Amino acid sequence: MKIQVLSTLFLATVFLCGCSSTKFTEYHGPEVFQGAGGSVRVVDGIDFWENGDSNRKYKILGVIDESHKRGYLPGRFNRLFSDSGDRESAIAKVAHKQGGDAVIFVARDQEQSNMDQSGNGHHRRSTELVVIKYVDEPKPD
Repeated sequence: MKIQVLSTLFLATVFLCGCSSTKFTEYHGPEVFQGAGGSVRVVDGIDFWENGDSNRKYKILGVIDESHKRGYLPGRFNRLFSDSGDRESAIAKVAHKQGGDAVIFVARDQEQSNMDQSGNGHHRRSTELVVIKYVDEPKPD
């Protein structure tokens, strides 16, 4: 009986919290860029640049499109089962696999709503990031 209840709760949690996908698209171009800087944090060895971009010289390797279904749990329960850390780790893993040192947020948490033929709504949130490779040495702090 306990196993049935636990199995049902696990499956309900997976269904209600949704799933995500992370897609990489390669960029071709010889340009080297240098931004003015911004806020940065490190996730699994990859720099996540938010509110600006890297103050180091870099080349663009490609774009990551990350999307996930929005959870259907009410209020604080939805936040309890949030998977933002998992999403960021997945993004870092893709960036690292493609040879990147960092990602720059381009568009964050754009919500898309679709209605299927039966009238049920599907809500997805998407984030677009540029994967970059540093071409210079880090600047001393």
